[in-house]
Amino acid sequence: MDQILQALMTGAGMLWKALWALIFGYVISAGIQVLVTREQMAKLLGERGLRQAGLAGFFGFISSSCSFAALAASRSVLVKGAHPVNSLAFLIASTNLVIELGIVLWVLLGWKFTLANLLLGIIMIIYAYALTKIWFPGHLEESAKHHAEEAQKSEGMDMEHGMEGSLRDKLLSLKGWQNIAHAFFMEWKMVWKEILLGFTIAGFIAVFVPQSFWSAIFLVSEGGAEASPGFFTVVENALVAPVVAFFTFIGSMGNVPLAAMLWSREASFGGVVSFLGADLVAATVIWVHAKYYGWAYALYLSALLYVCMVAAGITVHYLFALVGMIPTERPSLQEMVRFGIDYTFFLNLAFLAVAAALLWLHFRGGGGEAPVDAHDSRHQARA
Repeated sequence: MDQILQALMTGAGMLWKALWALIFGYVISAGIQVLVTREQMAKLLGERGLRQAGLAGFFGFISSSCSFAALAASRSVLVKGAHPVNSLAFLIASTNLVIELGIVLWVLLGWKFTLANLLLGIIMIIYAYALTKIWFPGHLEESAKHHAEEAQKSEGMDMEHGMEGSLRDKLLSLKGWQNIAHAFFMEWKMVWKEILLGFTIAGFIAVFVPQSFWSAIFLVSEGGAEASPGFFTVVENALVAPVVAFFTFIGSMGNVPLAAMLWSREASFGGVVSFLGADLVAATVIWVHAKYYGWAYALYLSALLYVCMVAAGITVHYLFALVGMIPTERPSLQEMVRFGIDYTFFLNLAFLAVAAALLWLHFRGGGGEAPVDAHDSRHQARA
């Protein structure tokens, strides 16, 4: 019983440490969703090209960070006319390059991991673009679009919605802020289970899974965690990390506390970075891809993403090693979960007040229709 309580306290402590960052990130995400519509995105992404892939990555960056919302968003972009490669770039960016993910990483693990995750997303997009240039079967593209269109029709999704008006009108009107509040509410409605599950699982794994298990599946250099890992160790860690993510069934935000836990358990930098991108090959994500696009395209996409995240994790590791930036400090879980009257306490109070104000606006407006991205995500949450 004491271990269960310790596991729950560990997970709660990690969540407390990251709470203000989560709220801050979702406030920004909600605001952007009101200001940029997916219709505007798709018009620019119809052709394959480096510029279009870069734009798709940017649109993913300003989109929702929930993995399952990102799946729905990338499908919508594909159905509206985007090239499949651009839809893939959007998907990678919307799970790895989003603001709130970087903020939480910074809080738990430091700015170097935030930078590493940013590079991971960009490099994954580059590798995906190159690999699909080498081999991307045309019949898979056609069948994927057909399945996606049929899936949307079966869900009865209304793709024509969003708030009209200029940026200034949206920001200076009560309706604009109510829409932001609706998007904020829908974001949390989608991800609160994922977030709680992620932090809870991290707590239980930290307490119940012994170090010997992690040493068995993640190779460590002979000199220990403080020594520079050899190439084979980095590659093995990067290969294994997504397999661990496959069995956790958690999305991008839930992966952050698990990544912090892996780092404290002596996994290599490249392995942890690879793990951060591995929400896209979790078992539940592969199943949703199959539901959207059919199994042939889902398996192709999952294999492609796996190769990209492993290769990108290794690349980021050695880019950081080249300039001497690989983190050396491995904070213990006790440091991460420490409660106290410190900056975290006051930031959490401030952002909880912001969240309360937005929720008040949401319910004051009758909890009405959410803006474009949150609306699509609501359907995904039911999928």
